[in-house]
Amino acid sequence: MNLANALFDHESIKTTNPKAMELKKVADRLITLAKRKDLHSLRLVFAFLRDKKVVRKLFSDIGDRYVAINGGYTRVVKIGRRKGDAAPMAIIELTQKKEAEKEKEKGKGKEKKEAKPAKEKKEKAPAGKKAAPKKEAGAAEEAKPKRTRRPKVEKKAEETTEATENA
Repeated sequence: MNLANALFDHESIKTTNPKAMELKKVADRLITLAKRKDLHSLRLVFAFLRDKKVVRKLFSDIGDRYVAINGGYTRVVKIGRRKGDAAPMAIIELTQKKEAEKEKEKGKGKEKKEAKPAKEKKEKAPAGKKAAPKKEAGAAEEAKPKRTRRPKVEKKAEETTEATENA
């Protein structure tokens, strides 16, 4: 397939959007095979691409670039419509090495966060009471009066005393 050869050779090509979406599926599958680095996968990739130079680059450079991550080897960026026939155009490119390293570091960062104990211990409120919310340092403290409701029993007693007084 000429588009796959061009993508692996130049690492970024401009084509129509439907072709780019189909090429993304094929390229991701070929890169996954290149990551395995065995004779069988080499033969499968060569049977598809039919270009020794591109297959060599795929197995040596591109395959090594994505050892740490699973998937997401290509990116499709829509760039608008072509001037002549208004076909939707896109750029398909291999994600760069820096992004592959970032993904690897993100995975390591999560492990480190889980392994470290919490530095600050949270104070637990006694059972049955809610913990007071933390106040911001710059916020003005205003004392709000609590709303209190009178018990229903008192209301009934007042109503009955008012009714007897009026009678």
